[in-house]
Amino acid sequence: MTINKKWFVKNKIEGEFEIEKLLKIILQNRNIENIKDFLHPDISKIPSFKKLHDSKTAARKIVKAVKEKKKIIVYGDYDVDGIAGSCLLWSFLYFELSEFLKIDKKELNILPYIPDRVDEGYGLSTQSLDKLVEDDLNLVITVDCGVRDGELIKKYREGHDIDFIVTDHHLPPDDILENLEHTLVHQMYPGKEYPFMSVCGAFVAFLLVLAIKEYVGMNSSFEENKKYLDLVALPTVTDIMPLHGVNRIIVKHGLEIIQKGERLGLSKLAQKAKIDLENISTYHLGYLIGPRLNASGRIGSAMDGLKLLATKNPSQADELANKLDGLNFERQRLTSEILNEAREKILSEKLKTLIFVTGKNWNEGVIGLVAGKLQEEFHRPVIIVTENENEVKGSARSINGLNITEVIENFSEFLIKFGGHAQAAGFSVKKGKLKKFRENIINYIQENISEELLEKTIEIDCVLNTKYLDMELAEKLLELEPFGYGNRRPVFLLEEVVVVSKRILGKGQNHMKLEIKGEGSEIKEVIMFDCLEDIEKIEIDNVLDLVGHVGINEWNGLTKVQFELKDWRPCNDSP
Repeated sequence: MTINKKWFVKNKIEGEFEIEKLLKIILQNRNIENIKDFLHPDISKIPSFKKLHDSKTAARKIVKAVKEKKKIIVYGDYDVDGIAGSCLLWSFLYFELSEFLKIDKKELNILPYIPDRVDEGYGLSTQSLDKLVEDDLNLVITVDCGVRDGELIKKYREGHDIDFIVTDHHLPPDDILENLEHTLVHQMYPGKEYPFMSVCGAFVAFLLVLAIKEYVGMNSSFEENKKYLDLVALPTVTDIMPLHGVNRIIVKHGLEIIQKGERLGLSKLAQKAKIDLENISTYHLGYLIGPRLNASGRIGSAMDGLKLLATKNPSQADELANKLDGLNFERQRLTSEILNEAREKILSEKLKTLIFVTGKNWNEGVIGLVAGKLQEEFHRPVIIVTENENEVKGSARSINGLNITEVIENFSEFLIKFGGHAQAAGFSVKKGKLKKFRENIINYIQENISEELLEKTIEIDCVLNTKYLDMELAEKLLELEPFGYGNRRPVFLLEEVVVVSKRILGKGQNHMKLEIKGEGSEIKEVIMFDCLEDIEKIEIDNVLDLVGHVGINEWNGLTKVQFELKDWRPCNDSP
């Protein structure tokens, strides 16, 4: 817990307090105009797959290849988005489409493939494709990758007579349409953009499935195909897509599907993470389920993650869930180890606008996680680079207001390949070019970033009187779920409250519960986590301003409202 952030209070309630008035303020703070649609996400409001350019062409090509029993590879990225999206598309083609077309599965040659992060790298690669073409490959359908692999695709189309259908959601290169000969299914297709572009790769794959269904005469309505949304909701959260518009609808309905427990692999992972499926939330997807799946691609085989999501065999699901759980513990150990090394390097120098840290033989599967943790700690864009034998690979994480992929694109002359979106990117550096790349990108960000972006701030939705801190308000705020990027939990300011009691909690004695009193006669409960420094600073009878969330605490059969503290200061320091 720190008290060095800048507080920015967006609103105060004018006149008499009303919960509906407060909800309206919260949504206005998020630039949500249609409050009714936001509070009642309607699956029929998702724009049609017909508005996704070339989805019909892709559907026609895929169905033709399936009917002709061609060898088809569904080729995905090794993160949650690629794993889930590949599982969705491959499972549909292999099980449902073949059954509808009355094709014996023994005659099918449709396989999923996810490359090894270390040996083959991100996206399409010569290592992967050389391995795949050995067995009469006819069609490659990418999921969550491929949009920047045009030259490689051209080489294998011409040299090996392989067709490619690229489905991706990452930022395409500016020259994407120059000499484009393969089918590209992309929500940012220049001049023919899908109505909502901030979507994950699995969503693009989902729309393609609906396009195939319509092409062959299957039911392609969103309502009928909600069953797939568990595999779209999960990567929507883990890929940090904004949770409004289409994404809010997907995650809302996807969580409902997950709660039913029908996908065996997800249920087993939830058990390993000690999650109650009935109460699963975006937090669980982003911080407990997602990391376990991601661990398979970071330090194991991402194919294990795909198999877990696809299997209907309980014993196989148990075995794979155990394996991924173990990999996740190892991933945590490696992340902590590299994080400590990187932090030492950062603290030994003057803090720069861009944090750029290099290390020898750091595990490339976890450097992105390290970059994310450092970005949160120092509130700077972060680039972590690992030099492994003859390869130099990097991962970047950014702050709001700085599109890190667009920044990296300015220096592509030093890179073998790169890709990503506004908040995150990955790349590999040409031999002998790391120093030049580092110097250029540090100077560029130094010159182009504003000081305001580097300030640690807390955006406060509204000032709240403690007398309105009750169960009615807490339950009403739940209507704003799911929370996440683009729809953060509401943050409130309680002014001039008096500390009535103080209790230290936790095995490490690092949490604290306060009882406070503001206006009115009722005592309210405040909880603080990981707050060793604050335990010494806050005393009974202190008068404080508090910033945090309104939450519900359920313990030993009792349910009560509590204020979850994010920041505090003596009330004489005005925000």
